[in-house]
Amino acid sequence: MKLLLDTHMIIWALTNDSRLPYAAREMIGSPDNIVFFSTASLWEIAVKNQKNPEKCPYNEKEIMQYCLESGFEPMTILPSHILAIRGLKVRPGRQLSNLDPFDRLLAAQAKAEGCRFITHDKSLENYDEKCISLF
Repeated sequence: MKLLLDTHMIIWALTNDSRLPYAAREMIGSPDNIVFFSTASLWEIAVKNQKNPEKCPYNEKEIMQYCLESGFEPMTILPSHILAIRGLKVRPGRQLSNLDPFDRLLAAQAKAEGCRFITHDKSLENYDEKCISLF
């Protein structure tokens, strides 16, 4: 199975953080799965680190290197991923409370590339997309 990790999941996996749920850890560690990290996550880390380095002490270049060393595959942002954002379906009767552009792009990338999007962000449960796996 192809997995696309959200930014928190990447950091938690690389730092062996206890907040990474066991089930997600098992999926990431399975040799049957291909784990992707998005350049959108590197961009998110760069933006958040420059804005508030105390809250986001991570460096996008180092995170990229650790991802590659861990065997994660890079996923670049393609025009088709941007266009897929509008195609994300919202559950009937729900409103999108999360308009975070990074989360929306990551979900669209996962859908467009046939990946499971591994996230902890509960606001993404408002999407009616089978590709989103909340942990």
